[in-house]
Amino acid sequence: RSPGESWRDLVRDSVTLRWIAAGPYHEQLWRFASRERFSSTHEELTGLGGPSVTIEGPNSRDTYVLGLGLPIRNAQSWRLEMVKDGHVIDGVGFAIRAADSLQVLHACVWNSDGELFDGSEAAGIDGHWLTQYTLNVADDEVYDTIAKFEIRVRKEADSALRVELWLRGNEENDLPPGTAHKLDSRLIDLTQPQLARRPNLIVGPFARIFENSIATLSRV
Repeated sequence: RSPGESWRDLVRDSVTLRWIAAGPYHEQLWRFASRERFSSTHEELTGLGGPSVTIEGPNSRDTYVLGLGLPIRNAQSWRLEMVKDGHVIDGVGFAIRAADSLQVLHACVWNSDGELFDGSEAAGIDGHWLTQYTLNVADDEVYDTIAKFEIRVRKEADSALRVELWLRGNEENDLPPGTAHKLDSRLIDLTQPQLARRPNLIVGPFARIFENSIATLSRV
C-alpha cells in the first residue's frame, strides 16, 4: 500500500483496474479470451489479469485488450498510460460489454496518430461493434513514445453515454505537468441494437497494443 492510499482505494483498484481479456485485431473481437484461454496461444502477451499489459517481441501482432470496468450507471474515470516505439500506432478507448460475458458489444478507439487505423478496415471488423474517432493534432500524432490519458465516462439521461478523452501533461507534450487537455468528447447512443434491451451493461478500458507496447491502468 502506497503512503496516503486507503485500504478502500487499494481494494477498489484490485477489483477494477486490471486487464481481463484480449483478442487479435484481425479476428472477430467479440470472441475475447480470458487470461487462461488467451495465454495458451499468445505467449507474447504478458500481464493480463493485472493493471499493466505488454506485447513482447518483433513477431507480435496488433492486439486489443479489455479492462474490467464498472456498471454503466456509475460515473467513472481512469488513467491509461501508453508506452510504445516511435513507429508503432497504438489506440486507446473504451468498451461496452454485458456484465455476464466478455463479449464486446460496442467499442470506440482513438489512435495515436489521430487517424483511422487501416488494419481494422482491411480486416473487415470496423463497423457495427467498433468505432474509430479521428483527432485534429498539429504534429501528425497525439504522442510519439509515451502518453498518459484520462477517460471520463458518465451517463446522460437514459439513452446516452458521455465519454471524454483527456491528455495529461508530460515531458513529450507542451502541457504543464499535472494538467490535462480535453482532446475529444463523444455521445454514445445506448439505443443502438446491440446495446438495447441489455439491463446490465459494463463500460471499461480498451486499448490496442503492438510490438513492445505497454498499457498501464491507474485511477484518477
